[in-house]
Amino acid sequence: MNFLLQYFAVNGTEEFHHTWKNNTARYPAFLDDYAFLIEALMHLQEVTGDTEWIKKAKLITEHVMGHFSEAETGFFYYTKTGQKDVIVRKKEVYDGAVPSGNSVMAKNLWQLSILFDKPEWRQRSIDMTASLGNAIVRYPTSFGNWAGLLMEFVTGTNEIAIVGEEAGQLCSQVLQAYIPQRVIMSSSLVDKDYPLLAGKPAGDKTSIYLCRSYTCQRPVFSVNELMLLIDKNKNRQ
Repeated sequence: MNFLLQYFAVNGTEEFHHTWKNNTARYPAFLDDYAFLIEALMHLQEVTGDTEWIKKAKLITEHVMGHFSEAETGFFYYTKTGQKDVIVRKKEVYDGAVPSGNSVMAKNLWQLSILFDKPEWRQRSIDMTASLGNAIVRYPTSFGNWAGLLMEFVTGTNEIAIVGEEAGQLCSQVLQAYIPQRVIMSSSLVDKDYPLLAGKPAGDKTSIYLCRSYTCQRPVFSVNELMLLIDKNKNRQ
């Protein structure tokens, strides 16, 4: 990731090139490049607990919204504004073997809206998905990533915060469990800059908080207890 951020970025900005060869980066990056880069940065934050990765993801998302958006629909073009070597700016929404840039961006916006408490990003993700609602339901094999996001809107997102001295070790254990439809943040200390980590002081034992819309249940202290809480919530739906 450090290699990408150093050599693919245009003069250290949030604009990126598409390829790199013979020590030279070339060609403007496409929507898919940005979407998967943002997703990778969010995964890195989960694995490392380092919030610098999602800060960068947020900045790149703002760049995409400023240079790839179609104002009328809320979707994103495949190429950036002002790119000279394209005749028509296309939009891709179908998920094939690789999810479409638009569906990945919709999921990115949803997750980042939780991590940074940005309701306008949450609403844009919902609006993008809702505009394809009938197509997603009728042709799910062509809209697989969209379908997963639509299901998350219906069932809710598991917001998981891990706080305490052993946050990194416990987070690694949580990541080994299959927990779809979730965001995870971990820290050895409370962090008021992030809603999932704010107001959760570290106690004698590293604590795991399961939350929905920032409303959290009493903390638990093991992956097994967390999974029981998640299963209990499923049974209530």
